[in-house]
Amino acid sequence: MKKISRRKFMKIMGAASAAGVLAACGGSDSTAASSGSGAASGGTPTITFYPSAANVSSGTVGGYKGEFFASRGFNLEVWAYSDERTNAILASGDLPDVMFIPEDSLDVMIQGGMLLNLDDYMDKLPHLQAFEPAATALNYVRAYKSAGTEGVYGIPTSIGDNYNKYLYQDSTERNAVKLRWDVYEQIGAPAINSMDDLLDVMEQMLAAQPTEADGTKNYGTVLNSGSDTSYWACMVMWYRMQGYKEDQLSYLLEMDMVNGTVSSILSKDSMYYKGLQWYNEAYRRGLVDPDSISNDRATQKIKVDDGYAMIPSGYLPGWAPKYLPYYVPGTKVYYNATRPYGDSAYMIGINAKTQNLDACLAYLDMLCDPDAYLVITSGPDGEFWESDDQGNAFLTEEGLAWLTDGHSSFQDFELSTGEKIEYWNTPWIIWNGTLCSYGDGEGNKRCCYTTAWTEMNEISTDNELYHQWQDTVGYETWADWLAAENAFADTSKLDYISSFTSLPDDMMQLTVDAIRDKVTNASWQMVYAEDQASFDALWDKLLADCEGLGAQDIIDWRLADIENAIKIRDSLQA
Repeated sequence: MKKISRRKFMKIMGAASAAGVLAACGGSDSTAASSGSGAASGGTPTITFYPSAANVSSGTVGGYKGEFFASRGFNLEVWAYSDERTNAILASGDLPDVMFIPEDSLDVMIQGGMLLNLDDYMDKLPHLQAFEPAATALNYVRAYKSAGTEGVYGIPTSIGDNYNKYLYQDSTERNAVKLRWDVYEQIGAPAINSMDDLLDVMEQMLAAQPTEADGTKNYGTVLNSGSDTSYWACMVMWYRMQGYKEDQLSYLLEMDMVNGTVSSILSKDSMYYKGLQWYNEAYRRGLVDPDSISNDRATQKIKVDDGYAMIPSGYLPGWAPKYLPYYVPGTKVYYNATRPYGDSAYMIGINAKTQNLDACLAYLDMLCDPDAYLVITSGPDGEFWESDDQGNAFLTEEGLAWLTDGHSSFQDFELSTGEKIEYWNTPWIIWNGTLCSYGDGEGNKRCCYTTAWTEMNEISTDNELYHQWQDTVGYETWADWLAAENAFADTSKLDYISSFTSLPDDMMQLTVDAIRDKVTNASWQMVYAEDQASFDALWDKLLADCEGLGAQDIIDWRLADIENAIKIRDSLQA
């Protein structure tokens, strides 16, 4: 990583803070050259967009989203995502107009002149300039994510505070054990005192309801291999259920966010090893979807979102209203709802050769507009929600009826045109908890995400299932339960350090990639092991393979790098 002195960094930071917004320079399309779909003469230009994951449908965006994009000056064509396509794009240099840039490719792309320096066009990004948290995030980019140029070639996503934390009853998002609560009540709601007890309960739940009424098969839990990118992704939920994070898994390290410690996964004392044992026990008891290793993210999402898993785990949490959280004694829950530096794992940038620069800038600026977020995710004004002459926004009668009929969000709500709302599940520059310009009629600003509106929360908790949850657990809210158990942490000694860690050089990255392949393959094999002896043999082989590839050198390098990252972070917060 390009090092920069604290004095130099603070000088860059001060330049923006003095004005309250980012400094801007003019720019024009005359500097852009060749790529892009273009448009008919006088028509709205079409720009191509490559997302950060397979979380949004490919093709030209139509419907109300397409109409809204056109009103902002562009049409959008989404390229289908895959790891193979990402590699092909980076190798060929044939970029879309706008793309999410993998952090480990950012420097090479900057040095190769592939990305536009957005500092030259800040005057065309008014919503970015007006978004106060962006000043810190962009100056962090200038200092640490610019290949030493001090320019903005990529913008982090999910910047700012997530005001959802003030509005959700379940305020820890995916960071919790969740149960298919109707089935849990059906088996008598037995106490769960450990993660091993969770397996027993999962087994009882699946035995009680092996299928839905229409014959759809249920599972104890569902995993997927399609999210295996830089590590074995199925460990994510196991970690999140217990106060850990997966940020450093690529380097064989796990982060205990509650206790602020980082340690190797290559130990039988590691949470990683315990997770593999837990998943293997679930598999041997017939509780894991047997097709898990063949599932991609979209397949797992359908099975979990529709409530066909008794306990969501793997990579995706359970957002369906059938799932409610459970506190397992001895575990901790960590959730920090502030991101001053955003998420730089994938940063969004513009092709330096685009032929549609103004359209690309309009798209980036839209991703900084919370009012636009409200429309794209929750539908046009007057359908699921509506605004009044005083600048307030409320759910419509149709929206309220939809929710009281048992739905938990705007998803699949049918507009007056017959179109159904589908979530635009690709990251925005603003976090999804950002406040928008609309009020709630009581002097407060609305969150740009309707799921966090107080009315939706009241409706979602005023139902038989939630009242059963309250009666069973003895608390009004999930937050109350965690507080009573002293089991919640919203800050950590390890907060934000991933923003200041280094990237390995090319040779080290080859080693990291080789180790990743070994660990990912071995992890799947251990989950599917037929007995303990086979599991143990696979673990021993994994340790030997990692040792042979120089894993300890990677671990030692990263531990030292994390210590340095903590010092940098602390120096900036002093």
